Amino acid sequence: MNSISEKHGIELVTYNDLNIYSIGISTAGEAEIEMLKKNPKTRVIATTIDEQGMKYTRKVIEEKKLSERIELKIEDISEDLPYDDETFDYIYARLVLHYLENDKLEKALKEIYRVLKTHGKLYVVVRGYDWETSGEDVSFDLKTGMTKYPIWDELKNKKYCYRRLHTEESIRSYLESTKFQICYIKSYFEILSKDYSRKNMNVKPSKVIEVLSLK
Repeated sequence: MNSISEKHGIELVTYNDLNIYSIGISTAGEAEIEMLKKNPKTRVIATTIDEQGMKYTRKVIEEKKLSERIELKIEDISEDLPYDDETFDYIYARLVLHYLENDKLEKALKEIYRVLKTHGKLYVVVRGYDWETSGEDVSFDLKTGMTKYPIWDELKNKKYCYRRLHTEESIRSYLESTKFQICYIKSYFEILSKDYSRKNMNVKPSKVIEVLSLK
């Protein structure tokens, strides 16, 4: 397993975390599969808005005969969630919340708080400002909080990313305003994959911010 932040998130799963909500589905479902190893009774609901990613992951899950323990759903975290209050023991949100504009992030965190059990854990990893956003052709929208910046694919074609990049202070503020209790927050660099199947990795490490919170 190449990802530092993914490893940290999996290590936080305990034997007592029977109901897990994974927002954004990890690459090929690898994290969700690892989470099941803590307890044979653990069940995971993993969501995404990426149809192609869903198809890829569903094939992996079916081949491993884990469809009864990992439920895959197309679901938008910025909308009302179809779950009862205090449904989940652990919520895993790695590299997904930074795609939400300010107002949608606020709403998403309120819904996450609602469906998380009292004393349940929320694990968040978001991108921070780093070398990708330090050059030219970068713009920032104050209202939405989104940064637009260029990236290049393997063929040197330029495209743009739109992300709500964070500082430790900004993500802490959003979480605390939703009444989450911060256990820790830290920043570091790690190599992230360019594609969903993890066949192409970035050359340079990217800055990420990792947070563990409790309800």
